[in-house]
Amino acid sequence: MQIRRRVLDTWLHDLRVGWGERAVRSATAISPVFDGGHVGDLHTIGHHLATEGHSLDEVLEWFRLLASRSRAFRRVLAGGGIIQLASGWAEGQLLHDTAQTVTPFEVLRLRLRQQVQGGAVLGQRPGAHLALVVIETDGSSTSAQRVAHHARAAFNTGETMAATPSGKLIILVRRDHEIRARTVQLSDVMRADIELVGTSVRVWIEPLAMSADHVDSHLVGLAS
Repeated sequence: MQIRRRVLDTWLHDLRVGWGERAVRSATAISPVFDGGHVGDLHTIGHHLATEGHSLDEVLEWFRLLASRSRAFRRVLAGGGIIQLASGWAEGQLLHDTAQTVTPFEVLRLRLRQQVQGGAVLGQRPGAHLALVVIETDGSSTSAQRVAHHARAAFNTGETMAATPSGKLIILVRRDHEIRARTVQLSDVMRADIELVGTSVRVWIEPLAMSADHVDSHLVGLAS
């Protein structure tokens, strides 16, 4: 699979017009991957662009634009390239957010999709091995910070935690015998926090759908 240099130059020009110099600098940094005439590792490219601070929507639009210029690259995206790019971005975003407690909601969606796909390979249904811990507060920034602090202390083994547009905090967890005890402990700690006195806080474990086809819509509905 080859992409002509002329196509790449046109693509960079289009990025400059549509997204500005910062986008061009980031795209130029990964363009050597294409210089040999072959598309490299899209997962690595997605990872790099996430660490540069570009949103997933932005990155996907850039590469859809490239696909509109190159039939060969369009086939790569249609053949799984989009998933490679998005999963690389999610991994890079998680690394970029290591110092932060809460990741963007779109990262949670991608991580859930990866976990569901991984379980399917083993013949596992989503609801049998995954669950979501949901925390709902009054939506104030103060309570959100305290809740996130307590949630990360309770779930500190790499679980993905994301804030939703509606103000909920959702944590993707493995469904095992410890989840209920950890969730009850989290609820008790938050009730004892004097900075949360008078704040309505609900905590529950949300079972996932057993069908992989319904998991994403389940998550989106929960977040609304």
